[in-house]
Amino acid sequence: MEITIRHLKAEDSEAVHQILSGEQVIWGTMRLPYDSLDNTRRRLEPSPGTIQLVAVLQGEVVGFAELITYPNVPRHRHVGELNLIAVRDDMSGKGIGHKLMEAVVELADQWYQITKLNLLVWQDNVTAIHLYRQFGFVVEGTITDYAFRQGTYVDAHIMGRARPQKNQKRQSQQEFGARTPVNGLATAI
Repeated sequence: MEITIRHLKAEDSEAVHQILSGEQVIWGTMRLPYDSLDNTRRRLEPSPGTIQLVAVLQGEVVGFAELITYPNVPRHRHVGELNLIAVRDDMSGKGIGHKLMEAVVELADQWYQITKLNLLVWQDNVTAIHLYRQFGFVVEGTITDYAFRQGTYVDAHIMGRARPQKNQKRQSQQEFGARTPVNGLATAI
């Protein structure tokens, strides 16, 4: 089973709408039931700083990912927001979300100079939390009563991931007295 990841194309909108309308996706995201295809098309329109990927299996779009970056915000351009990882309900558990996460993390780390990735996930979405932990995300906080789902409020975890090289540098600076050489000179920070 070969899963291909590629950039979203205009002709993918109906398949992505089917994914985003799935019961599991609605349960795990801010999506509402009965959303229209026109709303999905508007949501998928190109936007500066938004990277949208799809997972393709045997010619069918079966997964969708969205990474939001901030190229025009100087003090925040090192941060990316994993806005959504969604898999078609009947394809859940086949490694599609994992492949999308690999692609998003690789883009963030190797191409977009993102040193910090953040996301929100419902506290009871254990499958998603497990996936995010595999990629180095940790819970950084919890927002109570963040969203209303199926008649009740749900809490959301804020999860974050610092690019490993950045973490290692920061850790070694703390371990070695926070002295950093600049042009061959040791300078106190």
